[in-house]
Amino acid sequence: MKMERLVLMVLALTASVWLAGCDALNPQRPTPQPDTDIYGSLVSKAQDPERPEATVLKIKVGLPRALSGKRAEEGRPEVPVESEDLVATVTVTPDTTAILGDLPAGTLDGFRTGMDVVVLPVPGTTRIVGTKELLADAALIADFESFRSWRLPKSLGETVPEEPSDPARIASAGVEHAPVPLKGGTVLYFAARLRRPWKDGTPWLGAARPGLKPGDGEHPATERSYRTELGSDGWSVPELVTFPGLDDARTVRVTWMDEEERLCLVTVQDGDGTRWVGRSSRAKATAPWGSVERLEDAGDAPAEDAVYLAGSTTAFAFTTDRHGNLDIYLYYPKQGKDPMPLDPRIDTAGNEWAPRTGPANELLFCRGDRQLLYVKGITQPLRVDVPLRIPVTEANPARDGKWMFACLPRYTAGELDRDIVVMPWLEPGKLGEPVPVDDWRPVGETEKE
Repeated sequence: MKMERLVLMVLALTASVWLAGCDALNPQRPTPQPDTDIYGSLVSKAQDPERPEATVLKIKVGLPRALSGKRAEEGRPEVPVESEDLVATVTVTPDTTAILGDLPAGTLDGFRTGMDVVVLPVPGTTRIVGTKELLADAALIADFESFRSWRLPKSLGETVPEEPSDPARIASAGVEHAPVPLKGGTVLYFAARLRRPWKDGTPWLGAARPGLKPGDGEHPATERSYRTELGSDGWSVPELVTFPGLDDARTVRVTWMDEEERLCLVTVQDGDGTRWVGRSSRAKATAPWGSVERLEDAGDAPAEDAVYLAGSTTAFAFTTDRHGNLDIYLYYPKQGKDPMPLDPRIDTAGNEWAPRTGPANELLFCRGDRQLLYVKGITQPLRVDVPLRIPVTEANPARDGKWMFACLPRYTAGELDRDIVVMPWLEPGKLGEPVPVDDWRPVGETEKE
């Protein structure tokens, strides 16, 4: 999005509010308004008297000062604003994501009066009152500099290239995801790939790990799995996990592993794009892995992210898009020879993906960018215990149930950077504060309540 487009968006917002207010029969009655991003300066924040868990923000709508200053430096005319008194009243709820820096903040504590902010409204919540007040619920709020780096990188001009990532660490400027923790979290398998840059002609981002290649226009970047172990001096250098005959595959991702590291399930994407799930085994943890044998019981449709149910090596759940959207299917040999979709409380018209199982056969899965938990017949959110939503995904607990490994986005230009974090699993729907996996140590363990 160019800066001129942002200017037009601010002008269009103020103009549409003014026109709608003029046409309203009752100018004091909220009137629906097409949803659009809201830019402006934070005037105040206060607790909602009717909903104690919500916060009401007052935002003076206008072009962010950083862009106004840039226009002045370039000798370009000031942007006229039809209503200098236009104020947005924005409600922030526990379902809102707040971004500071390039990470979810979990609170509004860092949002100061006078700060330039951007609000992405919850669809269908934007209304106007008269010509000077805009109402909306916030799906996301960000300080403008964070939003600019994420969604408006061209407005920054020439940017400083990112420092090369260290392949001895787990996190990088690329994508690290699909954590599979073992032995209380002290052994970790994870998948990684390079991240596409937002600017053409610049290098792909991420650590130069063995097995990783950038995309080439016709094919996506390769993805591989790695193993690392936590010792007294930190995590070991991640080592590539290899299987015979898969050197040319685009994706080789370990999604389930037994505690003895002798049996695993793997997602494979062949060079032609075919996605399937398979199983590999070996005699002992230090031996080479055998060939990945396709799980024929998953059927002929595309499949990925297979996991065995707790205590089983025959019944497994996996993700498939055989009906046009992502759903989670279950192969349970005692109930039939074909895999079946899960309960409608799990599989919906949305996209369900990344099934994982807990120590008591809890089902963890994602719907869009929301982490959910299905236990005792009830689907519920699995949230970090902070005031605002932190969108963790691909949550996978260690088998003792104490620690949860998951993915956390960094709001970077182009494809989002994704890193692995670790949190105590406090109770079925509640997670503790996320810690970057490179910094995590299993000290002061928090038991489930």
